[in-house]
Amino acid sequence: MNTTNDQYAGTISISERAIAVIAAQAAETVDQVVSLAASMAEGVAAKLGRENLAAGVTVHLEGHVAEVTIRLIVQYGYRIPDVALQVQKIVKDTVEQMTGYSVAAVHIVVQEIDFTQPSAAMEMRDDHDR
Repeated sequence: MNTTNDQYAGTISISERAIAVIAAQAAETVDQVVSLAASMAEGVAAKLGRENLAAGVTVHLEGHVAEVTIRLIVQYGYRIPDVALQVQKIVKDTVEQMTGYSVAAVHIVVQEIDFTQPSAAMEMRDDHDR
């Protein structure tokens, strides 16, 4: 989508991929998010050596309105709805602030749970049970 700037007689375009990269970086700032889950096609591309900073994120643009879908891997021991809400908020705020576009929705798909790093909450519970 192009934005016309009459003062400079030109356009400004922000691609879906650029928005996806912004969304991915924002989502990964949430501590309980271990990483984003790449789609099968993104996984194949990664094996071929193509770096994709937006892996795990899909963006659909309609004018200046974005709809974002993020596939997450969440750390075990945290309440998934709370993590998802936190990701939705930070992604929406960051994309809107950086692009000037509206974000109509941030859809969260929790693809996996990571058991390799127990959460502090789970460690406290385990200590209490002993």
